[in-house]
Amino acid sequence: MEGALTFLQFIVLGLSLAAPIGPMNVEVMKRGLTEGFLSSWLVGLGGLTGDILLLLAIYFGFAGFMQLTIVQIVMYAAGSLMLGYLAYDSMKGAFSSRLALLSGGNSGHSRSSFVTGLIIAVANPLSLLFWFGIYGSSLQTLAASSWMFSLVCSFAVILGLFLWNLNIVLTVHFSKRLMNEKFIRGITFAAGMCLFGFSIHFAVQLYRLVVN
Repeated sequence: MEGALTFLQFIVLGLSLAAPIGPMNVEVMKRGLTEGFLSSWLVGLGGLTGDILLLLAIYFGFAGFMQLTIVQIVMYAAGSLMLGYLAYDSMKGAFSSRLALLSGGNSGHSRSSFVTGLIIAVANPLSLLFWFGIYGSSLQTLAASSWMFSLVCSFAVILGLFLWNLNIVLTVHFSKRLMNEKFIRGITFAAGMCLFGFSIHFAVQLYRLVVN
């Protein structure tokens, strides 16, 4: 019974880590509105894959390496550039023709969706703060448990991430039918502004790291 409660607690931990509005959630919602279910789902799966890689890094003790200043500089730079490009693409899409807006422009976007999600997850310093801080400390509480139980609890976190991603994708997919074109354009532009804000935030943090 205690093991089942612990498993449930780690599922809730995964949900709580994924729930805050950040670059990943914004991009998943934007893709769902402008490019459809598949593209949105692939972005989410790419992000989930990136999260799994971060979990493995923590599990195998790479936290110290990821906290090196040079590594953080590279990640802030990559994250800022990536989010800046996505912001530009989103805001440009908000003013595109109706056909391009509602179809996502071309199939190349769908093919790159998984990679986009993966890069956002891995190059997002905010994700590192969550994973190395919250999950890392939670993993310490399992130090006395068997490696199998720790692995099961890590799977519970991934399951929580997966459920939240599925929730966003399905919610956007079905609610999109209730939105008109003007509303979708507005949401797309707002998503671009949010991504641009995250890009500027990462750029500021990069500047502070370099100066200090």
